[in-house]
Amino acid sequence: MRRTLLHILCLLMLTASLHAERITLRSGKHLTGKVLAQTEEILLFQTATGQRFQFPLGDIQRIEEDIEEEASDETKKEDTSRPVAFRLAVCAGLSAVSGEKCGGMTTAELQIGTRRIAGKDIFLGGSVGYAGAFLSPTAHFIPLQAVVAVPIPMTSSEKCRAEVNTSFGYALATKGNKGGLTGSLSAGARFTLKNNALFVGGTAQFIQTGRDRTTIIGNDLYTHSVGTTLWLIGAKTALQF
Repeated sequence: MRRTLLHILCLLMLTASLHAERITLRSGKHLTGKVLAQTEEILLFQTATGQRFQFPLGDIQRIEEDIEEEASDETKKEDTSRPVAFRLAVCAGLSAVSGEKCGGMTTAELQIGTRRIAGKDIFLGGSVGYAGAFLSPTAHFIPLQAVVAVPIPMTSSEKCRAEVNTSFGYALATKGNKGGLTGSLSAGARFTLKNNALFVGGTAQFIQTGRDRTTIIGNDLYTHSVGTTLWLIGAKTALQF
């Protein structure tokens, strides 16, 4: 009798190890493992590697039972691959120097950072770029900044979401001007394209700078440093891959 019960127990354990459940999210991703708990709004899921996730039921497209656990190898690779994200951002618009003149300005940035933070779809990293103003041949800068991009909601699998991103750092001046603090605030829409994302929206940026100004007093020339702020209001697009 004991031997029979032992055989039954071993058979049940073997069956549990060979089969699992698979959920398909509306984003197209698959996860293989076990459903631990489910309410009217939330589903608690554990993958074959022991990771636990909590999904709103609205994010789940379907749940399949008795899936061979070996089929989860591709899913494991998908979940653990590409932890680092790259963002290429370009913006253009109107620029102005405080109390002086207006013109146009373009900027370009290469951003490198983490794709997710604490399970949330948040980009955090650094960037190096270029900023050039048409209003002055000497207004050219190389901004070095920290960048944060947050889509809203952060855990949604919707293909289109609102996004707010901001940056802050220091802008090196190439010639003529002096470097200073720089920062930006952008808001718009984020479109999910498989593992990539496209941001389109508006932006406001500033660069604190300074330059030497020469003043004629009588027959003498006097040179003194003048601090100012360069502003940019325009459109911004960023591709994350």
